[in-house]
Amino acid sequence: MTDSEKLLHIPADAGRAIVESGAMLSCPLLGRDQFANYCKERGMAVTSKRLLLLERLGRFAPVFRVKSPPGRARGFYIPVKEGNNWFEKGWAWDTTAFGWTHEVPKLNDERRQGYYSIFQIEHLSILLSQLTLSVELDWELEARKPFNWGRQAKLWKKVTEISPAGWRGYEFRRATGLLCQYISERYYPYTQGDQRKITLQRAHFVDRWIATLPDDDWRDYVRRWDPKTAERLFDLTPEKLAHAYRAISLTQSHADPLEHWHQLVQFVALNQRKRLKGDALFAETVRSGALMLRLLYKDLYGEELPHPNEIYVEIFKHIPELEVRRDTRRYLEFVANRFHVNPQPIAAIIVEGPTEQRAIELIYEHCFGSHPGRAGIEIIVLGGVDAATGAKEDRFRAILRLIDYLHHHQTITFLILDNERYARKLHAEARNAKSIHHTNRYVTRPEYIKVWRLSFEFDNYSNSEIAKALTLAASSNARLSAQEVEACRWDPEAGAALKRLYFQKAGKRLDKMHLAELLAEQLVSPRARKKLINRPIVKTLRNIERLASRNPLPTMQEYWERNQGSKYLGKRRAMKKAKAAKQPKAS
Repeated sequence: MTDSEKLLHIPADAGRAIVESGAMLSCPLLGRDQFANYCKERGMAVTSKRLLLLERLGRFAPVFRVKSPPGRARGFYIPVKEGNNWFEKGWAWDTTAFGWTHEVPKLNDERRQGYYSIFQIEHLSILLSQLTLSVELDWELEARKPFNWGRQAKLWKKVTEISPAGWRGYEFRRATGLLCQYISERYYPYTQGDQRKITLQRAHFVDRWIATLPDDDWRDYVRRWDPKTAERLFDLTPEKLAHAYRAISLTQSHADPLEHWHQLVQFVALNQRKRLKGDALFAETVRSGALMLRLLYKDLYGEELPHPNEIYVEIFKHIPELEVRRDTRRYLEFVANRFHVNPQPIAAIIVEGPTEQRAIELIYEHCFGSHPGRAGIEIIVLGGVDAATGAKEDRFRAILRLIDYLHHHQTITFLILDNERYARKLHAEARNAKSIHHTNRYVTRPEYIKVWRLSFEFDNYSNSEIAKALTLAASSNARLSAQEVEACRWDPEAGAALKRLYFQKAGKRLDKMHLAELLAEQLVSPRARKKLINRPIVKTLRNIERLASRNPLPTMQEYWERNQGSKYLGKRRAMKKAKAAKQPKAS
Protein backbone atom coordinates (compact mmCIF):
# COMPACT_ATOMS: atom_id res chain seq x y z
CA MET A 1 0.00 0.00 0.00
CA THR A 2 1.41 3.37 -1.06
CA ASP A 3 1.52 6.35 1.28
CA SER A 4 -1.29 8.08 -0.61
CA GLU A 5 -3.49 5.01 -0.19
CA LYS A 6 -3.07 5.34 3.61
CA LEU A 7 -4.43 8.89 3.59
CA LEU A 8 -8.04 9.90 4.06
CA HIS A 9 -9.68 11.70 1.16
CA ILE A 10 -12.68 13.99 1.20
CA PRO A 11 -15.69 12.12 -0.18
CA ALA A 12 -18.02 13.82 -2.63
CA ASP A 13 -20.66 15.97 -0.91
CA ALA A 14 -19.28 15.26 2.57
CA GLY A 15 -20.89 18.43 3.95
CA ARG A 16 -24.28 17.48 2.60
CA ALA A 17 -23.91 13.98 4.07
CA ILE A 18 -23.16 15.52 7.48
CA VAL A 19 -26.27 17.69 7.36
CA GLU A 20 -28.65 15.07 5.95
CA SER A 21 -27.49 12.46 8.48
CA GLY A 22 -28.20 14.88 11.35
CA ALA A 23 -24.56 14.83 12.49
CA MET A 24 -24.78 18.32 13.98
CA LEU A 25 -27.26 17.85 16.81
CA SER A 26 -24.97 16.77 19.67
CA CYS A 27 -22.05 18.79 18.29
CA PRO A 28 -23.55 21.74 16.35
CA LEU A 29 -21.88 23.44 13.43
CA LEU A 30 -21.00 27.08 14.07
CA GLY A 31 -21.69 30.17 11.99
CA ARG A 32 -18.71 32.20 10.75
CA ASP A 33 -18.66 34.70 13.64
CA GLN A 34 -19.22 31.96 16.22
CA PHE A 35 -16.45 29.83 14.75
CA ALA A 36 -14.03 32.79 14.71
CA ASN A 37 -14.72 33.40 18.42
CA TYR A 38 -14.34 29.67 19.13
CA CYS A 39 -10.89 29.76 17.53
CA LYS A 40 -9.87 32.92 19.42
CA GLU A 41 -10.67 31.25 22.74
CA ARG A 42 -8.21 28.54 21.73
CA GLY A 43 -5.36 30.94 21.02
CA MET A 44 -5.75 31.15 17.24
CA ALA A 45 -5.46 34.46 15.35
CA VAL A 46 -8.75 34.14 13.48
CA THR A 47 -11.40 36.69 12.53
CA SER A 48 -14.48 36.46 10.34
CA LYS A 49 -12.66 38.50 7.72
CA ARG A 50 -9.66 36.14 7.74
CA LEU A 51 -11.90 33.10 7.31
CA LEU A 52 -13.36 34.58 4.13
CA LEU A 53 -9.88 35.53 2.91
CA LEU A 54 -8.61 31.99 3.39
CA GLU A 55 -11.65 30.71 1.52
CA ARG A 56 -10.99 33.06 -1.42
CA LEU A 57 -7.39 31.79 -1.49
CA GLY A 58 -8.73 28.22 -1.73
CA ARG A 59 -7.18 27.18 1.56
CA PHE A 60 -10.04 26.80 4.04
CA ALA A 61 -13.82 26.63 3.74
CA PRO A 62 -16.89 25.84 5.85
CA VAL A 63 -18.74 22.53 5.78
CA PHE A 64 -21.69 24.02 3.90
CA ARG A 65 -23.24 27.39 3.14
CA VAL A 66 -26.81 28.62 2.82
CA LYS A 67 -28.41 31.69 1.30
CA SER A 68 -31.66 33.43 2.13
CA PRO A 69 -34.44 31.81 0.08
CA PRO A 70 -36.88 33.91 -1.95
CA GLY A 71 -40.20 34.96 -0.46
CA ARG A 72 -41.29 33.53 2.86
CA ALA A 73 -39.88 30.04 2.57
CA ARG A 74 -39.57 28.01 5.73
CA GLY A 75 -36.22 27.72 7.47
CA PHE A 76 -33.91 24.78 6.83
CA TYR A 77 -34.87 22.23 9.50
CA ILE A 78 -32.32 19.65 10.61
CA PRO A 79 -32.88 16.68 10.68
CA VAL A 80 -33.97 17.32 7.11
CA LYS A 81 -37.72 17.12 6.57
CA GLU A 82 -39.27 15.76 3.40
CA GLY A 83 -39.84 18.55 0.91
CA ASN A 84 -37.60 20.95 2.85
CA ASN A 85 -34.14 19.91 1.67
CA TRP A 86 -32.37 23.16 0.79
CA PHE A 87 -29.65 21.28 -1.05
CA GLU A 88 -32.27 20.11 -3.54
CA LYS A 89 -33.79 23.57 -3.74
CA GLY A 90 -30.43 25.24 -4.42
CA TRP A 91 -30.51 27.34 -1.24
CA ALA A 92 -27.72 25.31 0.41
CA TRP A 93 -24.56 23.90 -1.12
CA ASP A 94 -21.66 21.75 -0.08
CA THR A 95 -18.31 23.58 0.31
CA THR A 96 -16.06 20.65 1.20
CA ALA A 97 -14.84 19.70 -2.27
CA PHE A 98 -11.11 20.19 -2.71
CA GLY A 99 -10.15 22.95 -5.16
CA TRP A 100 -13.58 24.58 -4.92
CA THR A 101 -14.77 27.20 -7.37
CA HIS A 102 -17.86 28.36 -5.52
CA GLU A 103 -18.50 32.05 -5.00
CA VAL A 104 -17.24 33.40 -1.68
CA PRO A 105 -19.51 36.05 -0.15
CA LYS A 106 -18.31 39.46 0.95
CA LEU A 107 -17.82 40.23 4.62
CA ASN A 108 -20.96 42.34 4.89
CA ASP A 109 -23.17 39.93 2.91
CA GLU A 110 -26.04 39.23 5.33
CA ARG A 111 -27.92 36.99 2.91
CA ARG A 112 -25.46 34.08 3.18
CA GLN A 113 -24.00 32.11 6.04
CA GLY A 114 -21.32 29.45 6.23
CA TYR A 115 -21.23 26.77 8.94
CA TYR A 116 -18.00 25.30 10.30
CA SER A 117 -17.16 22.22 12.34
CA ILE A 118 -15.16 22.65 15.55
CA PHE A 119 -13.00 19.72 14.39
CA GLN A 120 -11.73 21.81 11.47
CA ILE A 121 -9.50 23.74 13.88
CA GLU A 122 -6.84 21.03 13.75
CA HIS A 123 -6.42 21.60 10.00
CA LEU A 124 -6.79 25.37 10.44
CA SER A 125 -4.03 25.51 13.08
CA ILE A 126 -1.55 23.84 10.72
CA LEU A 127 -2.62 26.16 7.90
CA LEU A 128 -2.16 29.27 10.03
CA SER A 129 1.29 28.13 11.13
CA GLN A 130 2.27 28.09 7.43
CA LEU A 131 0.83 31.56 6.82
CA THR A 132 1.96 33.35 9.97
CA LEU A 133 5.43 34.83 10.47
CA SER A 134 7.22 35.65 13.71
CA VAL A 135 9.94 38.28 13.40
CA GLU A 136 12.58 39.18 16.03
CA LEU A 137 13.33 42.87 15.45
CA ASP A 138 16.23 43.02 17.91
CA TRP A 139 18.48 41.44 15.25
CA GLU A 140 17.57 44.26 12.86
CA LEU A 141 18.42 46.89 15.51
CA GLU A 142 21.91 45.48 15.94
CA ALA A 143 22.63 44.95 12.22
CA ARG A 144 25.08 47.35 10.58
CA LYS A 145 23.34 47.17 7.23
CA PRO A 146 19.60 47.72 6.90
CA PHE A 147 17.74 44.49 6.29
CA ASN A 148 16.20 44.15 2.81
CA TRP A 149 12.63 43.56 3.97
CA GLY A 150 11.22 43.98 0.47
CA ARG A 151 13.36 41.21 -0.96
CA GLN A 152 12.62 38.91 1.97
CA ALA A 153 8.91 39.63 1.69
CA LYS A 154 8.94 38.55 -1.95
CA LEU A 155 10.63 35.30 -0.93
CA TRP A 156 8.04 34.62 1.78
CA LYS A 157 5.24 35.43 -0.63
CA LYS A 158 6.65 33.05 -3.22
CA VAL A 159 6.69 30.24 -0.70
CA THR A 160 3.10 30.85 0.36
CA GLU A 161 1.77 31.43 -3.17
CA ILE A 162 1.45 27.73 -3.75
CA SER A 163 -1.70 26.89 -5.65
CA PRO A 164 -4.44 24.97 -3.86
CA ALA A 165 -3.35 21.84 -5.73
CA GLY A 166 -0.05 22.06 -3.85
CA TRP A 167 -1.91 21.64 -0.59
CA ARG A 168 -3.33 18.23 -1.48
CA GLY A 169 -0.93 16.71 1.02
CA TYR A 170 -3.09 18.30 3.71
CA GLU A 171 -6.35 16.98 2.28
CA PHE A 172 -6.35 14.17 4.81
CA ARG A 173 -6.24 16.77 7.62
CA ARG A 174 -9.41 18.37 6.30
CA ALA A 175 -10.96 14.97 5.67
CA THR A 176 -10.17 13.97 9.27
CA GLY A 177 -12.14 16.94 10.63
CA LEU A 178 -15.10 16.11 8.38
CA LEU A 179 -15.02 12.46 9.47
CA CYS A 180 -15.02 13.55 13.13
CA GLN A 181 -18.07 15.71 12.51
CA TYR A 182 -19.82 12.92 10.62
CA ILE A 183 -19.47 10.48 13.53
CA SER A 184 -20.04 13.11 16.25
CA GLU A 185 -23.71 12.29 16.78
CA ARG A 186 -22.71 8.77 17.83
CA TYR A 187 -19.50 9.36 19.77
CA TYR A 188 -19.13 13.02 20.79
CA PRO A 189 -21.12 12.71 24.07
CA TYR A 190 -18.63 10.05 25.23
CA THR A 191 -15.82 12.60 24.99
CA GLN A 192 -17.76 15.16 27.03
CA GLY A 193 -17.51 13.85 30.55
CA ASP A 194 -15.23 12.94 33.43
CA GLN A 195 -14.83 9.20 32.67
CA ARG A 196 -17.75 8.41 35.01
CA LYS A 197 -20.63 10.15 33.28
CA ILE A 198 -21.18 11.76 29.91
CA THR A 199 -22.79 15.06 29.00
CA LEU A 200 -25.49 14.87 26.36
CA GLN A 201 -26.54 18.23 24.91
CA ARG A 202 -28.74 17.95 21.85
CA ALA A 203 -29.62 21.62 22.01
CA HIS A 204 -32.24 23.36 19.88
CA PHE A 205 -30.58 25.97 17.69
CA VAL A 206 -32.30 28.56 15.51
CA ASP A 207 -30.92 31.42 13.44
CA ARG A 208 -32.10 33.25 10.30
CA TRP A 209 -31.42 30.24 8.08
CA ILE A 210 -31.36 26.90 9.89
CA ALA A 211 -33.01 25.26 12.90
CA THR A 212 -31.73 22.07 14.59
CA LEU A 213 -34.67 20.35 16.23
CA PRO A 214 -33.87 16.81 17.50
CA ASP A 215 -36.92 14.64 16.91
CA ASP A 216 -35.73 11.38 18.52
CA ASP A 217 -33.98 10.12 21.62
CA TRP A 218 -30.20 9.92 21.38
CA ARG A 219 -30.25 6.37 22.74
CA ASP A 220 -32.52 5.32 19.87
CA TYR A 221 -30.04 6.90 17.47
CA VAL A 222 -27.21 4.93 19.07
CA ARG A 223 -29.12 1.68 18.64
CA ARG A 224 -29.70 2.43 14.95
CA TRP A 225 -26.15 3.59 14.26
CA ASP A 226 -24.11 1.50 11.86
CA PRO A 227 -20.37 2.37 11.86
CA LYS A 228 -20.05 0.91 8.37
CA THR A 229 -21.91 3.92 6.96
CA ALA A 230 -18.89 6.04 7.90
CA GLU A 231 -16.57 3.35 6.58
CA ARG A 232 -18.30 3.33 3.19
CA LEU A 233 -18.62 7.13 2.86
CA PHE A 234 -14.96 7.84 3.67
CA ASP A 235 -13.65 4.61 2.09
CA LEU A 236 -12.01 3.68 5.38
CA THR A 237 -9.48 0.93 5.95
CA PRO A 238 -7.72 0.06 9.23
CA GLU A 239 -4.56 1.73 7.87
CA LYS A 240 -6.33 4.96 6.85
CA LEU A 241 -8.23 5.32 10.11
CA ALA A 242 -5.21 4.48 12.26
CA HIS A 243 -3.10 7.02 10.35
CA ALA A 244 -5.71 9.75 10.79
CA TYR A 245 -5.94 8.89 14.49
CA ARG A 246 -2.18 9.09 14.98
CA ALA A 247 -1.96 12.41 13.14
CA ILE A 248 -4.69 14.15 15.13
CA SER A 249 -3.35 12.64 18.37
CA LEU A 250 0.09 14.05 17.66
CA THR A 251 -1.38 17.52 17.09
CA GLN A 252 -3.18 17.61 20.43
CA SER A 253 -0.25 16.06 22.28
CA HIS A 254 2.23 18.66 21.02
CA ALA A 255 -0.14 21.56 21.61
CA ASP A 256 -1.32 20.59 25.09
CA PRO A 257 0.60 22.30 27.93
CA LEU A 258 -1.09 19.83 30.30
CA GLU A 259 -0.01 16.75 28.35
CA HIS A 260 1.90 15.22 31.27
CA TRP A 261 -1.18 15.61 33.46
CA HIS A 262 -3.64 14.14 30.96
CA GLN A 263 -4.47 11.15 33.19
CA LEU A 264 -5.60 13.48 35.94
CA VAL A 265 -7.23 16.11 33.69
CA GLN A 266 -9.54 13.54 32.09
CA PHE A 267 -11.22 13.02 35.46
CA VAL A 268 -11.83 16.73 36.04
CA ALA A 269 -15.43 17.93 35.67
CA LEU A 270 -16.26 19.03 32.12
CA ASN A 271 -17.49 22.48 33.20
CA GLN A 272 -14.11 23.09 34.85
CA ARG A 273 -12.13 21.88 31.82
CA LYS A 274 -14.06 24.31 29.66
CA ARG A 275 -12.51 27.12 31.70
CA LEU A 276 -9.07 26.31 30.30
CA LYS A 277 -7.46 28.85 28.00
CA GLY A 278 -5.54 28.93 24.74
CA ASP A 279 -3.55 25.83 23.79
CA ALA A 280 -5.00 23.75 26.63
CA LEU A 281 -8.54 24.41 25.40
CA PHE A 282 -7.45 23.80 21.79
CA ALA A 283 -6.04 20.42 22.83
CA GLU A 284 -9.33 19.55 24.56
CA THR A 285 -11.22 19.97 21.27
CA VAL A 286 -8.69 18.09 19.16
CA ARG A 287 -8.48 15.29 21.74
CA SER A 288 -12.25 14.83 21.63
CA GLY A 289 -11.92 14.26 17.87
CA ALA A 290 -9.13 11.74 18.42
CA LEU A 291 -11.16 9.88 21.04
CA MET A 292 -14.09 9.63 18.63
CA LEU A 293 -11.85 8.09 15.95
CA ARG A 294 -10.58 5.65 18.56
CA LEU A 295 -14.14 4.58 19.38
CA LEU A 296 -14.98 4.21 15.68
CA TYR A 297 -11.88 2.07 15.13
CA LYS A 298 -12.89 -0.24 17.95
CA ASP A 299 -16.45 -0.58 16.61
CA LEU A 300 -15.23 -1.30 13.08
CA TYR A 301 -12.18 -3.45 13.68
CA GLY A 302 -12.55 -4.72 17.25
CA GLU A 303 -9.23 -3.31 18.47
CA GLU A 304 -8.61 -0.50 20.97
CA LEU A 305 -5.88 1.86 19.87
CA PRO A 306 -3.57 3.40 22.51
CA HIS A 307 -4.70 6.56 24.28
CA PRO A 308 -4.04 9.74 22.23
CA ASN A 309 -1.37 10.84 24.72
CA GLU A 310 0.38 7.47 24.73
CA ILE A 311 1.01 6.94 21.02
CA TYR A 312 4.29 8.76 20.43
CA VAL A 313 5.99 7.87 23.70
CA GLU A 314 7.92 4.72 24.54
CA ILE A 315 6.11 3.04 27.41
CA PHE A 316 8.06 0.45 29.36
CA LYS A 317 5.37 0.00 31.99
CA HIS A 318 1.81 1.33 31.99
CA ILE A 319 1.02 3.22 35.21
CA PRO A 320 -1.49 2.07 36.23
CA GLU A 321 -1.86 -1.19 34.33
CA LEU A 322 -4.17 -1.33 31.29
CA GLU A 323 -6.36 -3.96 32.95
CA VAL A 324 -6.91 -1.67 35.94
CA ARG A 325 -8.13 1.14 33.68
CA ARG A 326 -11.25 -0.85 32.83
CA ASP A 327 -12.43 -0.08 36.38
CA THR A 328 -12.80 3.72 36.21
CA ARG A 329 -13.02 4.15 39.97
CA ARG A 330 -9.87 2.13 40.58
CA TYR A 331 -8.10 3.92 37.73
CA LEU A 332 -8.94 7.31 39.26
CA GLU A 333 -7.75 6.08 42.67
CA PHE A 334 -4.30 5.15 41.35
CA VAL A 335 -4.02 8.36 39.30
CA ALA A 336 -4.99 10.45 42.35
CA ASN A 337 -2.34 8.57 44.35
CA ARG A 338 0.26 9.29 41.68
CA PHE A 339 -0.42 13.03 41.76
CA HIS A 340 -0.80 12.95 45.55
CA VAL A 341 -4.32 14.41 45.52
CA ASN A 342 -6.21 11.42 46.94
CA PRO A 343 -7.88 12.53 50.20
CA GLN A 344 -8.10 8.93 51.40
CA PRO A 345 -6.53 8.66 54.88
CA ILE A 346 -3.21 6.84 55.02
CA ALA A 347 -3.83 6.15 58.71
CA ALA A 348 -6.97 6.08 60.85
CA ILE A 349 -7.50 6.28 64.60
CA ILE A 350 -10.73 4.76 65.88
CA VAL A 351 -11.75 6.25 69.24
CA GLU A 352 -14.80 5.81 71.44
CA GLY A 353 -16.28 9.30 71.42
CA PRO A 354 -15.98 12.94 70.34
CA THR A 355 -14.14 13.89 73.55
CA GLU A 356 -11.24 11.59 72.70
CA GLN A 357 -11.31 12.94 69.15
CA ARG A 358 -11.09 16.54 70.36
CA ALA A 359 -8.33 15.74 72.85
CA ILE A 360 -6.24 13.92 70.22
CA GLU A 361 -6.64 16.80 67.75
CA LEU A 362 -5.45 19.35 70.32
CA ILE A 363 -2.51 17.20 71.44
CA TYR A 364 -1.51 16.35 67.88
CA GLU A 365 -1.57 20.00 66.79
CA HIS A 366 0.70 20.92 69.70
CA CYS A 367 3.13 18.03 69.14
CA PHE A 368 3.35 18.15 65.34
CA GLY A 369 2.26 21.70 64.59
CA SER A 370 -0.72 20.87 62.41
CA HIS A 371 -4.09 19.13 62.33
CA PRO A 372 -3.77 15.32 61.93
CA GLY A 373 -5.66 15.60 58.64
CA ARG A 374 -2.65 17.32 57.12
CA ALA A 375 -0.64 14.15 57.72
CA GLY A 376 -3.41 12.08 56.14
CA ILE A 377 -4.69 10.81 59.50
CA GLU A 378 -8.44 10.47 60.04
CA ILE A 379 -10.05 10.14 63.48
CA ILE A 380 -13.13 7.90 63.45
CA VAL A 381 -15.59 8.18 66.35
CA LEU A 382 -17.30 4.94 67.36
CA GLY A 383 -19.83 6.30 69.80
CA GLY A 384 -18.90 4.16 72.80
CA VAL A 385 -16.96 1.04 73.64
CA ASP A 386 -20.07 -1.11 73.15
CA ALA A 387 -20.10 -0.16 69.48
CA ALA A 388 -16.72 -1.85 69.21
CA THR A 389 -17.23 -4.88 71.44
CA GLY A 390 -20.98 -5.52 71.12
CA ALA A 391 -22.91 -7.89 73.35
CA LYS A 392 -23.11 -11.17 71.43
CA GLU A 393 -20.69 -14.04 70.93
CA ASP A 394 -19.61 -12.62 67.54
CA ARG A 395 -19.38 -9.16 69.07
CA PHE A 396 -15.85 -8.55 67.72
CA ARG A 397 -16.67 -9.37 64.12
CA ALA A 398 -18.01 -5.96 63.08
CA ILE A 399 -15.13 -3.78 64.31
CA LEU A 400 -12.50 -6.23 63.08
CA ARG A 401 -14.18 -6.36 59.66
CA LEU A 402 -14.05 -2.56 59.56
CA ILE A 403 -10.33 -2.64 60.31
CA ASP A 404 -9.88 -5.40 57.72
CA TYR A 405 -11.70 -3.28 55.13
CA LEU A 406 -9.58 -0.20 55.90
CA HIS A 407 -6.40 -2.26 55.68
CA HIS A 408 -7.65 -3.67 52.37
CA HIS A 409 -7.62 -0.05 51.17
CA GLN A 410 -4.16 0.46 52.72
CA THR A 411 -5.25 2.74 55.54
CA ILE A 412 -3.25 1.64 58.59
CA THR A 413 -5.84 1.60 61.38
CA PHE A 414 -5.44 1.98 65.13
CA LEU A 415 -8.17 1.20 67.67
CA ILE A 416 -8.00 3.01 71.04
CA LEU A 417 -10.40 1.87 73.81
CA ASP A 418 -10.99 2.35 77.51
CA ASN A 419 -10.65 -0.78 79.61
CA GLU A 420 -14.37 -1.44 79.85
CA ARG A 421 -16.74 -4.26 78.98
CA TYR A 422 -14.99 -6.66 76.61
CA ALA A 423 -12.16 -4.41 75.45
CA ARG A 424 -9.41 -6.72 76.71
CA LYS A 425 -11.04 -9.74 75.13
CA LEU A 426 -11.31 -7.88 71.84
CA HIS A 427 -7.59 -7.19 72.01
CA ALA A 428 -6.90 -10.88 72.56
CA GLU A 429 -9.29 -12.01 69.80
CA ALA A 430 -7.68 -9.61 67.31
CA ARG A 431 -4.41 -11.56 67.54
CA ASN A 432 -5.98 -14.51 65.74
CA ALA A 433 -8.48 -12.71 63.49
CA LYS A 434 -7.78 -13.71 59.87
CA SER A 435 -8.28 -11.30 57.02
CA ILE A 436 -11.14 -12.17 54.69
CA HIS A 437 -9.51 -10.15 51.90
CA HIS A 438 -6.02 -11.66 52.02
CA THR A 439 -5.33 -15.24 53.02
CA ASN A 440 -1.66 -14.66 53.86
CA ARG A 441 -2.14 -12.23 56.75
CA TYR A 442 -4.17 -11.48 59.86
CA VAL A 443 -6.56 -8.54 60.12
CA THR A 444 -4.14 -6.35 62.06
CA ARG A 445 -1.14 -6.27 64.35
CA PRO A 446 -1.57 -6.46 68.15
CA GLU A 447 0.17 -3.10 68.69
CA TYR A 448 -2.44 -1.38 66.50
CA ILE A 449 -5.07 -1.96 69.22
CA LYS A 450 -4.50 0.15 72.33
CA VAL A 451 -6.54 -0.60 75.45
CA TRP A 452 -5.87 1.84 78.28
CA ARG A 453 -5.08 0.42 81.66
CA LEU A 454 -8.12 2.30 82.99
CA SER A 455 -9.29 5.00 80.56
CA PHE A 456 -7.99 7.77 78.34
CA GLU A 457 -8.22 10.36 81.12
CA PHE A 458 -6.83 8.29 83.99
CA ASP A 459 -3.92 6.88 81.94
CA ASN A 460 -2.73 10.21 80.55
CA TYR A 461 -3.41 12.68 83.36
CA SER A 462 -2.48 12.75 87.03
CA ASN A 463 -5.05 13.01 89.82
CA SER A 464 -4.13 16.63 90.46
CA GLU A 465 -4.47 17.52 86.74
CA ILE A 466 -7.91 15.93 86.56
CA ALA A 467 -8.97 17.62 89.80
CA LYS A 468 -7.79 21.01 88.53
CA ALA A 469 -9.63 20.58 85.23
CA LEU A 470 -12.84 19.55 87.04
CA THR A 471 -12.58 22.58 89.33
CA LEU A 472 -12.16 24.89 86.32
CA ALA A 473 -15.13 23.24 84.60
CA ALA A 474 -17.27 23.80 87.71
CA SER A 475 -16.34 27.53 87.68
CA SER A 476 -16.72 28.88 91.23
CA ASN A 477 -19.35 26.36 92.30
CA ALA A 478 -17.01 23.74 93.70
CA ARG A 479 -13.44 22.67 94.31
CA LEU A 480 -12.34 19.08 93.75
CA SER A 481 -9.23 17.51 95.27
CA ALA A 482 -6.68 15.02 93.97
CA GLN A 483 -7.61 12.63 96.80
CA GLU A 484 -11.23 12.54 95.61
CA VAL A 485 -10.10 11.78 92.07
CA GLU A 486 -7.78 9.08 93.42
CA ALA A 487 -10.77 7.39 95.05
CA CYS A 488 -12.60 7.39 91.70
CA ARG A 489 -9.54 5.89 90.04
CA TRP A 490 -9.84 2.75 92.18
CA ASP A 491 -13.58 2.40 91.61
CA PRO A 492 -14.51 -0.59 89.33
CA GLU A 493 -16.32 1.93 87.12
CA ALA A 494 -13.86 4.80 87.33
CA GLY A 495 -15.45 6.95 84.61
CA ALA A 496 -18.95 6.73 86.09
CA ALA A 497 -17.57 7.43 89.57
CA LEU A 498 -15.86 10.60 88.30
CA LYS A 499 -19.12 11.85 86.78
CA ARG A 500 -20.98 11.20 90.07
CA LEU A 501 -18.32 13.06 92.05
CA TYR A 502 -18.54 16.07 89.77
CA PHE A 503 -22.35 16.12 89.95
CA GLN A 504 -22.26 15.97 93.76
CA LYS A 505 -19.73 18.80 93.97
CA ALA A 506 -20.88 21.11 91.14
CA GLY A 507 -24.59 20.33 91.13
CA LYS A 508 -24.62 19.85 87.35
CA ARG A 509 -23.68 17.24 84.79
CA LEU A 510 -20.11 17.05 83.52
CA ASP A 511 -19.44 18.54 80.09
CA LYS A 512 -16.91 15.97 78.84
CA MET A 513 -15.97 18.01 75.76
CA HIS A 514 -15.07 21.00 77.92
CA LEU A 515 -13.18 18.73 80.29
CA ALA A 516 -11.21 17.23 77.38
CA GLU A 517 -10.11 20.71 76.26
CA LEU A 518 -9.10 21.73 79.80
CA LEU A 519 -7.09 18.54 80.28
CA ALA A 520 -5.36 18.94 76.89
CA GLU A 521 -4.34 22.47 77.82
CA GLN A 522 -2.65 21.15 80.97
CA LEU A 523 -0.96 18.33 79.09
CA VAL A 524 0.72 20.69 76.61
CA SER A 525 1.42 23.39 79.18
CA PRO A 526 5.16 24.14 79.67
CA ARG A 527 4.43 24.17 83.44
CA ALA A 528 3.23 20.55 83.43
CA ARG A 529 5.19 18.37 85.86
CA LYS A 530 5.26 15.37 83.51
CA LYS A 531 7.10 15.76 80.21
CA LEU A 532 4.92 15.66 77.14
CA ILE A 533 6.98 12.97 75.46
CA ASN A 534 6.36 10.62 78.41
CA ARG A 535 2.58 10.72 78.10
CA PRO A 536 1.17 7.43 76.73
CA ILE A 537 -1.09 9.17 74.20
CA VAL A 538 1.87 11.13 72.78
CA LYS A 539 3.90 7.94 72.39
CA THR A 540 0.97 6.36 70.57
CA LEU A 541 0.51 9.38 68.29
CA ARG A 542 4.22 9.46 67.46
CA ASN A 543 4.06 5.82 66.43
CA ILE A 544 0.97 6.48 64.29
CA GLU A 545 2.60 9.50 62.65
CA ARG A 546 5.74 7.49 61.91
CA LEU A 547 3.81 4.67 60.26
CA ALA A 548 1.62 7.11 58.32
CA SER A 549 4.70 8.83 56.86
CA ARG A 550 5.90 5.42 55.61
CA ASN A 551 2.63 4.51 53.95
CA PRO A 552 2.52 6.03 50.43
CA LEU A 553 -0.66 5.04 48.61
CA PRO A 554 0.02 2.76 45.60
CA THR A 555 0.00 3.93 41.98
CA MET A 556 -0.31 0.45 40.46
CA GLN A 557 -2.12 -2.80 41.17
CA GLU A 558 1.26 -4.51 41.40
CA TYR A 559 2.37 -2.21 44.20
CA TRP A 560 -0.96 -2.53 45.99
CA GLU A 561 -0.70 -6.34 46.01
CA ARG A 562 2.87 -6.12 47.29
CA ASN A 563 1.80 -3.79 50.11
CA GLN A 564 -1.09 -6.04 51.06
CA GLY A 565 1.31 -8.91 51.54
CA SER A 566 3.62 -6.87 53.75
CA LYS A 567 3.71 -7.03 57.53
CA TYR A 568 2.69 -3.39 57.98
CA LEU A 569 -1.06 -4.01 57.71
CA GLY A 570 -1.24 -7.24 59.63
CA LYS A 571 0.91 -10.09 60.87
CA ARG A 572 1.75 -12.65 58.23
CA ARG A 573 0.12 -16.02 58.56
CA ALA A 574 2.17 -19.18 58.48
CA MET A 575 0.74 -21.00 55.48
CA LYS A 576 0.53 -24.74 55.92
CA LYS A 577 2.11 -26.72 53.14
CA ALA A 578 -0.24 -29.07 51.39
CA LYS A 579 0.56 -32.71 52.01
CA ALA A 580 1.92 -34.48 48.98
CA ALA A 581 -0.62 -36.80 47.48
CA LYS A 582 0.30 -40.45 47.83
CA GLN A 583 1.20 -42.06 44.54
CA PRO A 584 -0.38 -45.45 43.84
CA LYS A 585 2.08 -48.28 44.07
CA ALA A 586 3.03 -49.97 40.85
CA SER A 587 1.48 -53.40 40.53
